Amino acid sequence: MGFLIPVNQVDKKLFKQIRRGDKNAFRALFDLYFNALAAFGYKYVEDAHAVEDMVQEAFISFWEGREKFDHPNAVKAFLYTSVRNKCLNHLKHQSVRRKHEGALLYNLESDQYFESHVIEEETFNQLFAEIRNLPASSREIMLLALNGMKNQEIADELQVSINTVKTQKKIAYAKIKDAMGPVSNVILLMLTSSI
Repeated sequence: MGFLIPVNQVDKKLFKQIRRGDKNAFRALFDLYFNALAAFGYKYVEDAHAVEDMVQEAFISFWEGREKFDHPNAVKAFLYTSVRNKCLNHLKHQSVRRKHEGALLYNLESDQYFESHVIEEETFNQLFAEIRNLPASSREIMLLALNGMKNQEIADELQVSINTVKTQKKIAYAKIKDAMGPVSNVILLMLTSSI
């Protein structure tokens, strides 16, 4: 069963530069997707160092075969699939030592698990991109709120009134909702339930 890569695709210009062997363009791609791919891999393997190595290996595999890619959409699909396969291979290797992980491994191999976590990571990647685009005051308040601070704590930290915090959060929520559409309702609900 195939899946759609959500959110923004790899930029066509960047893709063409990478295919021509531009290492700076490749570095830009690496910087753009490394954290999302590492967070995705961590859903499978809870070893940050191992996952980072696997993500780097996926990028190396892409770089070595970059001329075989005929469309930018294939790049993210390849990277996510490659990280997934490397994580599964890692888990299979470990499962030889731990037979009881068989059921867990079966669930992790499912396309549904794979797709849901790709979508989750890409959605949060888009959310943080939208937060970075907010005006400085709203951005700072949103980041503090995402770190679990309450409105009064944010107001004390920034030395502003609590009404300023509430207003800036309201502005931020509206801009995020406009940019992300209906999916933002679920994300903001999850975020605000802990704020």
